[in-house]
Amino acid sequence: MAWSCVAAALLGGCKRWRDRGADAGAVDAGPRGPAPVELPTEDRWQLVGTLHPGADGTTGAVLLLHQLGSNRGEWQPLVALLQRPPAVTVLTLDLRGHGDSVQGPQSARQTWEGFGEDPARWAGLPRDAVAGARYLFTTNAGAVRSLVVVGSSIGGAAAVAGLADEPRVVGLAMISPGVAYHGLDALGPMRAYAVLPTLPARTAWMMAAAGDVESARDLGTLATEAPGMRIERSVVAGSDAHGVALLNAAPARWGALEGYIRGVLRAPRRTAAAGH
Repeated sequence: MAWSCVAAALLGGCKRWRDRGADAGAVDAGPRGPAPVELPTEDRWQLVGTLHPGADGTTGAVLLLHQLGSNRGEWQPLVALLQRPPAVTVLTLDLRGHGDSVQGPQSARQTWEGFGEDPARWAGLPRDAVAGARYLFTTNAGAVRSLVVVGSSIGGAAAVAGLADEPRVVGLAMISPGVAYHGLDALGPMRAYAVLPTLPARTAWMMAAAGDVESARDLGTLATEAPGMRIERSVVAGSDAHGVALLNAAPARWGALEGYIRGVLRAPRRTAAAGH
């Protein structure tokens, strides 16, 4: 666990971030249906997301983190699937430098292109994952007790780097994963994620295109860092698509991801016949 403390301090997964009230962003979910949310981080970013409430009585939720150069809208196909009965609570989030998220009291518009090769700027991304998870855990009087985090490309690295030591995270999905996107180490956090005891036991889901050579290679590397943990993984032949483009190329892949999420959260989708 020595690694966990060092890496968390560097990358943003340290538990102290989650314990500071200034970052809590705890707001009542408000009316049913999609609702905009604003989440402050301790380093003065104001993240913007959309909360899609789940069915009454559900205790699991999903946090979706997009890929580089995109925004929370890329997850619409998955959100639509997860909102079918019984609806699962979903939070889509614009990472810093993307979409509607801004920095500073004057709402300064800073884009990810301006991050350059400054590792300190990229190292803030796991804080965004922490802020999103904290929001879900503190909204509605803490009704969310288990969380699946889904990340596309660098969003997956931010997810595992920020939340590997959070015991309420019981599922992790990574599309086109990487071990060091812009310096974000995902290997050490993956080891920590695999060994932290949780109920239910943690699992992972990974997908990459065979022609996306680095992601396909890194998928295998990450899987080796989690021996003994159940991992659903696939390398798609005949494609070089990256991130959600890989899922958009075949809608059944979105369905496979939905199935993984619902399985972890124990919220199987009702069929029409079952509803009568």
